Amino acid sequence: MDIIVTALYWIATTFVILALATAIGLLAAPAQLRTLARPLDRWRSLRPALGPLDKPHYTERRIYHHHRLVGALIVIGAGYTLLRLTAINHQATLALLPAHWDDNLRALLAANAYWFLLVSNLMALFIGLTVYFRPSMLKHLETRSNRWVSTRQAIKPLDVSHGALNAALWSRPRLTGTFLLLGSLYIWSILLAYRHGIL
Repeated sequence: MDIIVTALYWIATTFVILALATAIGLLAAPAQLRTLARPLDRWRSLRPALGPLDKPHYTERRIYHHHRLVGALIVIGAGYTLLRLTAINHQATLALLPAHWDDNLRALLAANAYWFLLVSNLMALFIGLTVYFRPSMLKHLETRSNRWVSTRQAIKPLDVSHGALNAALWSRPRLTGTFLLLGSLYIWSILLAYRHGIL
């Protein structure tokens, strides 16, 4: 956990340093910074790149062709998990949760996780046996649930360039640089205070 917190700290510090450098550039030499930033100031639509991903890829035929292998793998995985669940030590499960949490909350979360794993793996075991012996029983359920919903139309309004804010920021570079400098210094002071145990 300490490694993750340290990594997040240095990532945030890197972004703050970049923001400080940008603020200094806006205050000292806004015209030169605008020239340097112009190649980055281009709209890149994600729709052409995401187009191939937004197409249905059906694998049912392969699964039905190898239904015994797929069913056996599901049954083995679910069976192994169910066997492991029977040997779970309740205290070991509680030890995985933070010790400073409320005891009742920890017990509730541990019980919910146990029952979720138990029920989901029993369902997986049933599905695995069905796929192994009678995969045709799942075709009716599959036909009703296997509907393709494209996300391209839903996210189309988001994939539009809005240059008004960018233009407003560049119209007053020194004011933008001042706010960016103050904000960066404030965030950096919080990071340093957290790093040295003040917060």
